Amino acid sequence: MNKRLMPFSIALILIVVFGVLILVTNAASQEPAPKEAPKTEAPKCMDCHKSFDKIAEATANYVAPSGETTTPHRYIPHAEKKDIPACTECHRPHPIPLQSKEQVVKPDNIDFCYSSCHHAHNLQPCNSCH
Repeated sequence: MNKRLMPFSIALILIVVFGVLILVTNAASQEPAPKEAPKTEAPKCMDCHKSFDKIAEATANYVAPSGETTTPHRYIPHAEKKDIPACTECHRPHPIPLQSKEQVVKPDNIDFCYSSCHHAHNLQPCNSCH
């Protein structure tokens, strides 16, 4: 081997070996990501209203414009408890603290479900059409 190439060859081998060692060490030292908690787009709402599951339970007999009875408070996607849709998708926020009972939140934009997923204007699962 040419004497001029010898130092470059050794340097290249050292760089590759140390690079692999660094990659392996970093990969082994990384802790697994913690299990992700359900997200909420409106943490201020949940500060007072606490549990999304309790809200869903309290509104279990909601009659949708399609005539179906179900809770409008559902995780997205529905098959798993993953994300909580932003409360402001359907409700206009109220002042904090409430000044009167007239300021209690009422549905403001109930088309969120229909424009996002249930475009047949019913609350049937997506796989009933697709």
